[in-house]
Amino acid sequence: MSKFSVLITLFAALATPLIMARFRITRIPGTVAEIIMGIIIGKTGFDLIQPSDTLTYLANLGVIMLIFLGGMEIDFSIFEKGNSNNGEKSPLGLAFGSFMSVLVMSIILSLILYYTGIFDNFILATILVSTIALGVIISLLTEVGLLKIEYGQTLLLISAMGEFIPLVALTIYSAIQQKNYFSALLLPTIFIVAIFLLRRFKRVYVFFDNIDKATTQLDIRLAFFLIFTLVTVAEQIGAESILGAFLAGVVMKLLNPKPDTQEKLSSMAYGFFVPIFFIVTGVNLNLRTMLKDEQALILIPIFFVAFILAKSIIFLILKHRFGNKFSFAAAILMSTTITLVLPILQVGQNLKIINEAQNGAITLAAIITCIICPMIFNKILSSAKSQRDEENQSME
Repeated sequence: MSKFSVLITLFAALATPLIMARFRITRIPGTVAEIIMGIIIGKTGFDLIQPSDTLTYLANLGVIMLIFLGGMEIDFSIFEKGNSNNGEKSPLGLAFGSFMSVLVMSIILSLILYYTGIFDNFILATILVSTIALGVIISLLTEVGLLKIEYGQTLLLISAMGEFIPLVALTIYSAIQQKNYFSALLLPTIFIVAIFLLRRFKRVYVFFDNIDKATTQLDIRLAFFLIFTLVTVAEQIGAESILGAFLAGVVMKLLNPKPDTQEKLSSMAYGFFVPIFFIVTGVNLNLRTMLKDEQALILIPIFFVAFILAKSIIFLILKHRFGNKFSFAAAILMSTTITLVLPILQVGQNLKIINEAQNGAITLAAIITCIICPMIFNKILSSAKSQRDEENQSME
């Protein structure tokens, strides 16, 4: 049965882009379509997929590969640019200011949720509301070809902070709640290991180029070695595996791999592992049970609005650099959240801070952001590009 479930999942991954192409569905990102496909074939829909260790493992590898590629997508040259000549902030400065504003807004919204009795854990609410779906945003920015320009890199950095900082906070919070203070103190270990791996392989990477062959693919082997080393270290010290995956991507990027290395890794990830993660996310969502719970129904719109409001402040930070339309589109896109929400809710449920109904409701609110926000972003982006093209033609 487990092999049959994997087969159906792989067929769904193949069929999704074909269906989108057949019906000319262009405004829904591929990752969002995969979540919807998972809902259709999963518990909510036809219930064709049965949970299995194999499928769970492949889905976990999918999110690990997705976050690893997120680390590799960051252009570290922007860290060296500082402020531009006309006094404008660098993408790094804009991203930092944007996420700090998001964090402040998340604290305010979480206090409201706490004092109104809607959600009784202030810290967990803050971590949840401040998260940004780095994986989904990477996929979308890749699809629309924005990763190589300043606007795309700024959005990538905001989303990276929106995943990395809450992830570290979750690790520390979980350790404290479980009174595992030693685990929290060990958190710097993973950064030390990442630095060691970078220094260790920096010199030998040139040697790899000299002896690499088509049958050895040393760069790919090194990438997977880095992933599994840092993921293992993260898990051993009680941190989330995706923290190790992100650092592995950063290390790989700093080793200055050949351009085709990232292309090969992206092909493997987006061709196999990543679609499984998004489809399984939809498969595991049981809307039928959840919609019968009144408490869950109330939490869905509340958290959806909270996700949007927390990121709305980004518009004010970016509008002076990118204009109203692109800044509004950025604020909407940054409201997308799912990747880190899932482990946060799992930790909350394991610690008995939230129940299954709350887990499902917040998950659904996050999935709705993945469906609605990228669609709005694409629509605004298309409108802005069309307007810019018309202005350029009129000037000619």
